[in-house]
Amino acid sequence: MTRAARLPPPPGWGDDELSAFLESAHQNQYATFVGKRDTMAKLVSMDALFARVTKDWINPPSQILAMLFIRCHGAYRTACSLAMSGQAAECYVQCRSVLEYAAYGVHINRNPSLGNVWLDRHVDEAGLKASKKAFQHVAVVDSVKAANRHAAERFETIYQRTIDFGGHPNERSVTANIQVTEEPDRRQMLAILLHGDGVQLDMALKTVAQCGMIALELLETIYGPKFQLLGIKTAMLDLRRRGI
Repeated sequence: MTRAARLPPPPGWGDDELSAFLESAHQNQYATFVGKRDTMAKLVSMDALFARVTKDWINPPSQILAMLFIRCHGAYRTACSLAMSGQAAECYVQCRSVLEYAAYGVHINRNPSLGNVWLDRHVDEAGLKASKKAFQHVAVVDSVKAANRHAAERFETIYQRTIDFGGHPNERSVTANIQVTEEPDRRQMLAILLHGDGVQLDMALKTVAQCGMIALELLETIYGPKFQLLGIKTAMLDLRRRGI
């Protein structure tokens, strides 16, 4: 992947509500990058591990599993982007995807016939029903448990957190991102779309790191020899010792 040239903002950028919001989000990413050095170092290190696997990746044994790996990495980067910007609720949607891409990979790896079931989801109504049945959460979790029981315990705990705080429009995804001000004659409720420094930002960043690590641990059950050869397993252990 080549690095894009740094371009100045185009004319009109920031003059409307959407681009002004996006600019504020980007400025928050800068602030997080500078102000959360230790956390950012972990996120950057984990991203490098994902990238190390796919660099010059030629003829992977399974194209389906390789595609799921790459999409897992993409979801991880998006989760990092959203968390760094302060979009706490939205980052949990991507955190859920990080876990699911890795878990689907494990599920198919342990049950190779499910590869075609996954591919045929949209062929017809029968294919859709078969895919929904084969990839029920409970079935996927069973494969995760069989592959790595220790990671599976954390997988289910963090997965449910992502559901509660943004993966579904549940109560916590809304109330955790509201600031309430009580006054004698009224109550003011402010919905926060971009968090500054504080508990919500820290929890979002921590959750992204945890999801990235769990995903790598699950993907290691598929690509163990490659992880060992590239030194990824050793790097993962070091990151775990540093508090992920």
